[in-house]
Amino acid sequence: MLTGGAELTRFEERLAQTAERAHAVATSSGTSALELALWALEVGPGDTVLVTAFGFPAAANAVAARGATPIAVDIDTESWLMDVAAAERALTSSTKAIVTIDQLGAVTSGAAIEALEASSGVPIVSDAACGIGGTDEKGRASGAAGRMATFSFHPRKVITTGEGGAIVCDDAELALQLRQLRNHGQAGGGRFASLGTNARLDELSSAIGLAQLARLEPMLTERRMLVEGYHERLQGLRKSSRLSWQVLPEGSQHANQSFSVLLHNKANRAEVIEALVEQGIGCGVATYSFAEIGTHEGCGNAPNAAVLHNQAISLPLYIGMRSAELDRVCDALAKAVQ
Repeated sequence: MLTGGAELTRFEERLAQTAERAHAVATSSGTSALELALWALEVGPGDTVLVTAFGFPAAANAVAARGATPIAVDIDTESWLMDVAAAERALTSSTKAIVTIDQLGAVTSGAAIEALEASSGVPIVSDAACGIGGTDEKGRASGAAGRMATFSFHPRKVITTGEGGAIVCDDAELALQLRQLRNHGQAGGGRFASLGTNARLDELSSAIGLAQLARLEPMLTERRMLVEGYHERLQGLRKSSRLSWQVLPEGSQHANQSFSVLLHNKANRAEVIEALVEQGIGCGVATYSFAEIGTHEGCGNAPNAAVLHNQAISLPLYIGMRSAELDRVCDALAKAVQ
């Protein structure tokens, strides 16, 4: 059994527990999870979808793939997560859904998401691609809030299945609909209940995911220790206003999928990245503001996200990284920004 078997079922059950949800539907990628979630919400031409501006453009691309228009919502300058008040102001009669992003492993406030969903009547999809294992300020798991939440298991994520993703929710009928959509609309026994696509996750990937989930807590602990090591070593640069990083509300638990810093004082990001790469240190841009990408031109104004789009970088962070490697990265970064 190479697809649709017992490994998939076990992986979905474990994933639902981790996300504090009733149901999980594994998919072939995080992007396909987003597309299926929007498909289930009947997002289509003429609709707009509010999307956190700062984030890999997969969410905006998924909206566009449904024929709708993504509208960029700016971020809070401390947490780098959606400014929920800005989202509320951006609502219009054409708003069909809202997509929040748990960026870099920081978790958007579940209470804020649910209050916005209740007051507006607009369903919220939480893009928790980076957030698995993290919690918000009330201790709620990444993926626990919103009508649905989606995960990615790309190799850069906290846990990986190689490629893969999932949707989690609490509605049994919605979960059934999502399972049909990922399997060409089949309702079983050759009966096709609707249009659909192939977004299935195979058994081998599911088995890898199960093994990864079994190691989630120790991996999160190691990532947390590494990020604390970064904070200690970079505190001087932060105090001298040369860089800063995400600051979350008290009580939040970062999943630390990535560690990124925002370069200040008009530092030339390209030169800083080049200086690190020349010393054999892999790094790159933190992520993007889709409002600054040509394929989504005119989708909204998000000045806070634009700053990060232009000046934030991600530093090495991986299981097995050692103290001496943290020293080398931070020493090289200090020389580059000075």
